[in-house]
Amino acid sequence: MNPGVFDPSILLPAFVAGVLVTATHVPLGMQVLARGIVFIDLAIAQIAGCGVLIADQLGFEPEGAAVQVAALAAALAGALLLTWTERIWPEVQEATIGVVFVL
Repeated sequence: MNPGVFDPSILLPAFVAGVLVTATHVPLGMQVLARGIVFIDLAIAQIAGCGVLIADQLGFEPEGAAVQVAALAAALAGALLLTWTERIWPEVQEATIGVVFVL
């Protein structure tokens, strides 16, 4: 086997990214399954995508940090909105998430 195949400069950042994703997504996934709200992650991702579209319409560069901030702000606003609707209409939360996802 070629020793150059296991280049630490490539493998170490990928390993660290994998550990970070696992550390954040496992607790989130457990919370989603415990609450029975399965599609909330997809709805939040769609809302973040809308934030990117709005940033594009406002003229921000696609590779710029402003687009990432817009996506993060939209995702946080969507999460707050869905948390608020869960408190008001808990019996229709899954349907509300589905509507947000489709919109």
